[in-house]
Amino acid sequence: MEHHDASMEQQPIPSAPVTKTARGGVTILCFLAVILGQAWLLRNILLAGALPLPYYVEMGFCLLLAVGIVICLVRPVGWGGTVGCGLALLLFLIYAVFTIRNYHLFLTGYLTGFEATYESSGGGFVGLKLVLVLVGITAGIPVAPRIDDREYARRLREKVQKQDAEWAMAAARGARKDLNATVEKLRSSLSKEELAELLAELQSDIAPADSGREADSGEEKEESAAERARGWGGGM
Repeated sequence: MEHHDASMEQQPIPSAPVTKTARGGVTILCFLAVILGQAWLLRNILLAGALPLPYYVEMGFCLLLAVGIVICLVRPVGWGGTVGCGLALLLFLIYAVFTIRNYHLFLTGYLTGFEATYESSGGGFVGLKLVLVLVGITAGIPVAPRIDDREYARRLREKVQKQDAEWAMAAARGARKDLNATVEKLRSSLSKEELAELLAELQSDIAPADSGREADSGEEKEESAAERARGWGGGM
């Protein structure tokens, strides 16, 4: 029975590792739009020189965005694990607070490079900048790819096979337990002579079945040989 239980155990099916990837292309497009857009809107102020301090800080944040573009180009996982993603979100929070505190400065600065009828257009650029940065940072967070129909069917098949193996092992354990209980009951209720007689009867019942199977296999071999001989004769 132990050998039977061992044969019933199935090896676990190795599942394909799930590789998380970031949407680096989205991040690159958003960050490039922010960097190039600011360079175009603030071109008159940058060429004039003598910039206020917030503009230098803004240039530092743009440099961080450029570093983010390089990271997405060389790393498919984007910001990586929890530490990298947390740091990216923290930097965005700092950048958002800095932008809101200097809202009017950026509003007037953007209007110098874009002649708009309404002054609120500058505020729209400020809001669009924050949205693009947030979308880029979110796209840089690695996520598991969407499971297609083939992958879903494979995983479902693995679960079914695992469940079948567990059921087979449970059935084998139950059968062995019942057999052991039956044997112990026979040992306690029968004498040695009765047990020997019972074993002899069981062996006598098994022997004809084995001989019948051997005879059947012998007949099948003879029939196959005769068929091959007829086939060769027909070919000649």
